[in-house]
Amino acid sequence: MRWLPDAAVCPGCGYSWAQPVDDAIAVVADLPAGIERVVDLDAPAVRRAPAPRTWSQVAYIWHLVDVMSIGTERLWTIADDPAQGLRCWDENALAEVRQYERQSPRVGLRALRAAVDRWVEAALEADPDAATTHDGDGTMTAADVIRRNAHEAIHHLRDIRGGIGS
Repeated sequence: MRWLPDAAVCPGCGYSWAQPVDDAIAVVADLPAGIERVVDLDAPAVRRAPAPRTWSQVAYIWHLVDVMSIGTERLWTIADDPAQGLRCWDENALAEVRQYERQSPRVGLRALRAAVDRWVEAALEADPDAATTHDGDGTMTAADVIRRNAHEAIHHLRDIRGGIGS
């Protein structure tokens, strides 16, 4: 999934990149409840990828924990040390190192709730127009980070429900 959109709307999930910041924050705030609505944490299917080269539900839950944690750090960087800039990260390498497939879905949901709470706090404190540089994508504002994380929430919730994948 690209950090910066090529189109006004994501062709995979329908996310509008023009979504107001407050609405994007609300999308992320609802993410743990959205996971609870669509995932049976005790079902064997939580660990099965629906197709080759896709992730299982538990892997997506843990990926979203990392997305929200890194998103919080990015918002803090923009607010507290914009000269530091933002770095790219490899989601597949992180998934492998953290062994998402072997993690607990129940603990993942708990970790996601905590990560989302921290993220919402950082997003509400952020100046949407404050900016820094991203080493792969140029200038990045707090509003960009907030919208990208909202897109991740919507897109991956779709993936978890059995969508085509990212």
